[in-house]
Amino acid sequence: MEEQFKILVVDDDEVDRMAVRRALKTAQLTVNLTEAWDFASAIAALETQQFDCIFIDYRLPDKDGLALVQDLRGQNIRIPLIVLTGQGDEQVAVDMMKAGASDYLSKSRISPQSLARVLQNSMRVYRAEQEAKLAKQQREQLIRQREDFVSRLTHDLRTPLVAADRMYKLFQEDAFGELSPEMQDAIAVMVRSNKNLLQMVNTLLEVYRHESGRKSMSFSLCDMRSIVQEVAQELTPLIQEKGLQLIVDLPEDGACLTSVLGDSLELRRVLINLVGNSIKFTDEGSISIRLRGADPPNTPNRVRLDVIDTGGGIPSEDLQMLFERFRQGNHKRAGSGLGLYLSRRIIETHRGNISVKSELGKGSIFTVRLPARSVTRPPAMPAAPNETVSQESRESSRADGVS
Repeated sequence: MEEQFKILVVDDDEVDRMAVRRALKTAQLTVNLTEAWDFASAIAALETQQFDCIFIDYRLPDKDGLALVQDLRGQNIRIPLIVLTGQGDEQVAVDMMKAGASDYLSKSRISPQSLARVLQNSMRVYRAEQEAKLAKQQREQLIRQREDFVSRLTHDLRTPLVAADRMYKLFQEDAFGELSPEMQDAIAVMVRSNKNLLQMVNTLLEVYRHESGRKSMSFSLCDMRSIVQEVAQELTPLIQEKGLQLIVDLPEDGACLTSVLGDSLELRRVLINLVGNSIKFTDEGSISIRLRGADPPNTPNRVRLDVIDTGGGIPSEDLQMLFERFRQGNHKRAGSGLGLYLSRRIIETHRGNISVKSELGKGSIFTVRLPARSVTRPPAMPAAPNETVSQESRESSRADGVS
């Protein structure tokens, strides 16, 4: 079926409107043509009808074509607007294009071929833009639906898991009667499985919060030395349970900067994630947590944290995608593929970076680099009589982490 175009021609000159009408007819285009002779009649036509394209003359008796183009674009009318200019009106055409016109054509060059070409090209571009806009809207809708689904799913899963964890603890405390050793062992397995599943759900919830922009962090000066010591103490039982050695390598106190500006809970989450990953994939040997502070005279001024294991290593084909969302790798013990992705999101939020080096059979090194921040208050200068500290100085001190 031949395509039909519904077109509005806005021109106060009857002869020019006739020329457009004849050219469209000769071009063998199926056209439903409406004519307007000034700004007011064009607006009146647009209030009662919808058009595929509008041809606009620049010189109108009540307002010029530039005002009409601006008014239509201001009303979010996105259909093609093609400007018809007089000979030598190139600057007018440029101004109209800047205002939002789709194309322009000199009246002296109007012919069936030129008119058909500019109409079809403008319609092709317009339809492509509309398809792209629709695709974007559909994609955004799918993202919103996915986020809503994840939010509901994690909430619905987390509630019974937390309840089950509390119930298991009551069993272990003999709240319902004394348990046999066999039942104690079975309950312990169920507790571990429940905790693993709860951790996975919590990680999924954190990823959702980051991706939806709903994650709020509380930034303050954090000493990475303290975070390493706390995490090492917390995870030592798990490491010893696997018969592994834990090595904690910290710089001497005060030897260099180990403080960063960040959310201590989120930084703990990253370190627990990295060490937990090493525990999972290491069967013998050791896991090392190595902290290197920043030496102010050197650049870049960054704190470096390494988590080193003697596990089986990571295949080279998996390294490139290790920090991507839902990338699990090919290892049989691979988890949900969210932990390292979440760690990367957290570190990037702290304006740092995370990387990995690994060799099969020799283990892996995960490295986190974060901007260092000084916590040392500079020596106070004796103030002159009646001297006050400027607002600029206060803001500078706050920016350097000095309260």
